[in-house]
Amino acid sequence: MAQPIDFAPPPAPPGQDAFTAEDDLARLLHTLHESGTLRILTGLLGRLEDMSAVLLEQLDTPKGRNLNSNILILGKLLANVDADGLDRFMTALTHGLRAAGERLDDEDDPPGFIGLTKRLHDEDVRRGLNATLALLGTLGQRLGDE
Repeated sequence: MAQPIDFAPPPAPPGQDAFTAEDDLARLLHTLHESGTLRILTGLLGRLEDMSAVLLEQLDTPKGRNLNSNILILGKLLANVDADGLDRFMTALTHGLRAAGERLDDEDDPPGFIGLTKRLHDEDVRRGLNATLALLGTLGQRLGDE
């Protein structure tokens, strides 16, 4: 799961116990200016009405309505998924995809039936197959639901 970011505020200027709100605001404004973010935000906010009109026009199309519905469905789905389990699954999937890509890069001949059967003796392969079969079984069951 994501770890919290450690943040320690910078020390106050000499002679002060802490920064004032005005000090913080001045530093924020300076940082936004130096990074160019302030210029971009100013330009975007100046065209907010035009941007809103284009966005609303696109959302009122069939694709826009599908996008909105799909985002709501994904949000509802993710709200029901345990974050630690999803993190573990996504990490395993990332490593699995990397390993599969390496296998595709191999110039060896693909394994035959006996070679694949030998892989079934690997505990990790069986664990992955078990998880995949559970996923496919549940998917098949739910696809039959109305």
